[in-house]
Parts: sequence; C-alpha cells; structure tokens
Amino acid sequence: MMKKHSLYLLIMVLFIAQISFASTETVQEQEPTYKYVTKPTESLFIQKTPSVDKLVSNVTAGVTQGVDSNPLLDSSHKIDSYTQESVDMHFKYPVFGSVLGFTNSKFGFYVNNTNYYNMTDVNIFNAIGDVSLEQEIFDKGTLNAGYTFESMWFPNSRDGTFIGNQFNVGARQNLTSWAYQRLTYRIILRDYLSRKAELGNGTKSSDNRFDVRNQFEHELGVYAGNKTKLKVTNQFYINDSNDQFYDYYSYVNYRLGISIVQFMTKKLYSTAGVYYQRRDYFSRPISDGNTIEGDNLYLVTASVLYDVTKNISIFVNYSHSENHTNNPAEQYVDTLYSGGFYYSF
Repeated sequence: MMKKHSLYLLIMVLFIAQISFASTETVQEQEPTYKYVTKPTESLFIQKTPSVDKLVSNVTAGVTQGVDSNPLLDSSHKIDSYTQESVDMHFKYPVFGSVLGFTNSKFGFYVNNTNYYNMTDVNIFNAIGDVSLEQEIFDKGTLNAGYTFESMWFPNSRDGTFIGNQFNVGARQNLTSWAYQRLTYRIILRDYLSRKAELGNGTKSSDNRFDVRNQFEHELGVYAGNKTKLKVTNQFYINDSNDQFYDYYSYVNYRLGISIVQFMTKKLYSTAGVYYQRRDYFSRPISDGNTIEGDNLYLVTASVLYDVTKNISIFVNYSHSENHTNNPAEQYVDTLYSGGFYYSF
C-alpha cells in the first residue's frame, strides 16, 4: 500500500512552482529542479504507525520525456526537449514505542538527472540524502526534526553548482479525522563551489558565494473520503547572500499554493494545482537604476496518471507559468508538456 501511495505522491510534486530568471546564470539561481518531478516528501493519505517493529520501504524509479517551450526563460522562446531519469529510495522504521506513541526514523536518498537536447547549459544532476526522527504525540499528531544534504551540479555551466545543508523542525496536528495542519521551519545553507561572491564595487571576492535561507511553511490538508485531497500551502522565506553587489541574491519570498488530487477509479486519477509567488529584492535595481526589482510568478498545472499494473504507472502532465515583473529582462512565459512512467519495487 505504501508503494502505491509513493507513486501518487510523485505526481503531486509536479505542482511545485517553477522559479525562473532570464539567462543561463539566473535560471540556475532559481532552482530549476522545481520545473520537474522531484523528491516526494509525504504520504498522500493518513498512514497508521505499525504496532510492531517493521521496516517500510518506498523504492521508485522513473523516466520522463518532455517538451519545454522556453528552457532559458527569456524572450528567445527556443523550444527544446528533455529527458529525465530519477530514482527514489526512502525507508521508515519505528525506533521504539512509548506511552506517548512511536518514534519513527526516516531516511533515504533521491537522484535526478535531466538532460536537454540543445540547451545543454541548463542540464542538471541533483542528489539528495536525508534523515529525520518523528515522534507521535498520542493521536493528535507528530513532532519531527531532520537533516538534508543536497548536491546540485550543472555539468555544462558550473556557476550554479552548490552543496546544500538543511536543518528542519516541525509539527503536524490532526485537527479532525479528515483534516490536518503542519508547521515547518527550515534553515538552508548553500555553498556555491564555482562562483566567487562579488564585493560592493563589483569585483570578485576570494570567498565563494554563500547563501543562508530562513524558511517558514504552513500546510493545511483536507481529505474528502478516500478519493480526494485538497492542500493549501503558505511559504515565506528570506534569502540572505554574502554577494554584496546590490545585494543581488538577497530577497524576501512568499508563495501560496492550492492543489488537489482526485481518484476517478482504482487505477486512474488526476491532479491540478494553482500557485502564486511574490519575490521582493532588497536592493537589486532594474534597468532605470532607481527602482528595486519585484517579481510575480503564476503557475497552473494538471496531470493524469494510470496504474497499468501494481508496479508500473504512466502519466502525462501540463504546466504553464508566467513571470510578471517590473524588470523587462526577467519577464517570461513558459509551458511544459511531459509524459513518462514510474516503476515501484
């Protein structure tokens, strides 16, 4: 059952908002993995903790073929195709039980390789490993804490390559049998291995660029029987970089997302999502030199997935995003069409 739910969740992550800029360098700044299928983070429906020690595994491999109308997210609108391969292996094991409930350990890794046919500067290889502990608090919810290591590599354009370390704490509360809320705080540290920070006068520093992100997230989930899940997510974070030139990579970001999963039959189900993101830079000037840049990103997605067998699922997906900004160089429209399959072991 958990294996099946892991496939459902891999489709839900297609809702994650694309973040974008208008050149190869700034595409890298905007975490382009968010354009694609990424690592699952939760079970779709409420899972009961096993009453005895039991290792639960979710192991999934997938291949995606897609068409991107604007890989560089600029005014050129050069269409290109891409292929993505991914492997996700995650495990859950009850460490021990107590009067307060089970303490569960979660651990695993995710690897993703995305290659474009022509615009190869935006190719990526992403590897993530994570571990966490989750403490049940009677039947009301859970407390959790964890660590994530990430390596993002751009093989044909190294400036965006970084090593990331993330620490997070959070809590989930079961409001009713059909609704929950979750609050999470993360601190994310990123060391850009091939990019030097710029000083205030525009010259290169001897230190690598280093970003610190403080992120807060609230999630509200509502279940309608066993066939529908609605999720509303509010996310706020501050990105602070040691790059001093106009504080070019320091900004405040807010994101609101609404997504739904609908099971139409035992094998056929669909997803849809709408997202809005507002980003205000601290002191990045636009072309007139007097106004600070502010971006408004809008994203709509839809997908359909069919379970061919208990192990194999196929899917098709559509996503459309538009960035509206006071900086003409950063304004763009992008559409992705993709399809593929997942195999659950």
